[in-house]
Amino acid sequence: MTTTTLEMTNSWWSRWRVPILAWGLSRALVILLAVLVERWLGATSLSNDRSVPTSLRLLGSWDTSWYIDIARNGYDHYTGLVGVVFTNLAFFPLLPMVMWVGIRTSMNPFIWGFVVSNLAFFGAVVGLHRLTWDRRDLAFANRATWVFAFSPPAIYASLAYTDGLLIALAIGAALAATRGRWYIAGLASALAALTRPQGIFVALLVVMIAVTVADVPWAVRARHAVIGFVPAVIALGGFLAWMQVARGSWQLPLNAQGAWHRGPLGISLVTGLPKATYSVIDYVLPPFKHGLFRHLVWTGSERDFLFTIVMVAVAVALWRMEGRWRSPWVLFIVMALGIPLLSGSYSSMMRFGLVAFPLVWPVAEWLGHGGSRRRAWVISATLLVTVLLVLQLNVTSP
Repeated sequence: MTTTTLEMTNSWWSRWRVPILAWGLSRALVILLAVLVERWLGATSLSNDRSVPTSLRLLGSWDTSWYIDIARNGYDHYTGLVGVVFTNLAFFPLLPMVMWVGIRTSMNPFIWGFVVSNLAFFGAVVGLHRLTWDRRDLAFANRATWVFAFSPPAIYASLAYTDGLLIALAIGAALAATRGRWYIAGLASALAALTRPQGIFVALLVVMIAVTVADVPWAVRARHAVIGFVPAVIALGGFLAWMQVARGSWQLPLNAQGAWHRGPLGISLVTGLPKATYSVIDYVLPPFKHGLFRHLVWTGSERDFLFTIVMVAVAVALWRMEGRWRSPWVLFIVMALGIPLLSGSYSSMMRFGLVAFPLVWPVAEWLGHGGSRRRAWVISATLLVTVLLVLQLNVTSP
């Protein structure tokens, strides 16, 4: 090998080493734990689709069955009890479309969705590394990448869920916008809007990046904002228009969320969130009310409540780190965490927190000021929480 070739290889490896290792090791950990827990505890409490292999049932349960059902059979025609009973009308079409491609090419729809989700998360890890490196130095980018890949919410990027796709599109759109590639940012935003309701936040992030670019005339900023935002509106509007024509109401995907205890935005913050908070506290604090040890069982509500508190604390740290509340990253976090809470529920807040990727920056900053003891404690806590979360997949909803 010549000196030039060796230098090129070393340069390539120095750029890609941390993202590749962080993604590979974190995904290996999650998948291995999922296989071991399934073999130890058996099947989950919900039945799995027939396309899900036995060893991967923890990564293909719960909502995965809904996505596969849409890919095979389309959206439900009966709409009489939308919001009262569970229905696949609550789910957005991008992941079912991916699985449909697998079915049409004679592939297992779960395997296809599972592989796409994990590969999308690889793109997210690489994109976060590049985005962070653009903002700071390589050492900081490396720390942020490790934090991101091993963050507890990132386990859901290995399920056949929308999480891997959405976070990849969010980071891809942000990276494209910060580098001035507005059409790519607009395309990524449009696809993100088809993943799940929170996907429209990606387009708003692109708009905020566009309007806060310094030393650019306002007319140019406005044009870039339109390029980044309009494709998402067209994509989401097209999906809802199809619902209106094919199923009778464009509101069906939104109203169907009611079966998952999510109410109208705003009103439910007052009527539902205090009740949800009381339910969690009432379950956890009185140790003898439900039996001596029952309060130690980590339910989905407890998990999401605790992670909401943690994420809000880290969001405050991000605001201090950015030095201004008008930072697009701070405003994006406020939307990503605040708007789901307006539905009056903590349900799935930890999962929703994955899309709030700028939260890794204050954590990486904090780790940079600590010694090896601080890192050891963080690594130990992260591994413990990851194990608990994988175990939880067996008994309660993600």
